[in-house]
Amino acid sequence: MLTFEKIRDLERAERESKGLQKLPDNLMEEIRSYIHKKEKLADSSAIIEMENVKNIIKRFFELRETKLVSLALYSVKTNLPVENLTKEEETLFSALAEKIKNFRQSFFSELQNPVPEQAKEVKNEVYRVKKSTPEFVGPDLKLYRFNENELIDVSVLPKPLNDLLLKEGVIEKVVE
Repeated sequence: MLTFEKIRDLERAERESKGLQKLPDNLMEEIRSYIHKKEKLADSSAIIEMENVKNIIKRFFELRETKLVSLALYSVKTNLPVENLTKEEETLFSALAEKIKNFRQSFFSELQNPVPEQAKEVKNEVYRVKKSTPEFVGPDLKLYRFNENELIDVSVLPKPLNDLLLKEGVIEKVVE
């Protein structure tokens, strides 16, 4: 049967250990049962104990989560199995390790397949302001103001404003 002291001992052992501690198979059910029993007792000592237990359990699981993330990284690098996972943690661990493995494979495959030279030379199209303008409201109801020689990304201006400013000679298209 689970007690306050046993919960505290579990958290302490987890904190002091580098690896994951072996936990009883039914620990989650025992914790739920313990909490439900204590919640039924409405006296002040039970309420205080409940708050303490909830904090200890939170720290305990946060410690295990931190270790799980580290172990997932380590396992992906080394292909070594991980011990002492609960059933619930196995699901999380598998998903984490799979995501990390996929990310690493994708990243390193891109390093091995360099980008072709023509793809590296993608040019950014921008507008250069030829004439300064006072502040005005554009067709998208946003305020605009342009200063001479300012560079503006093509995607910033709505099409009708873009066309008008080009026609009036306020801006010109340039390739960076």
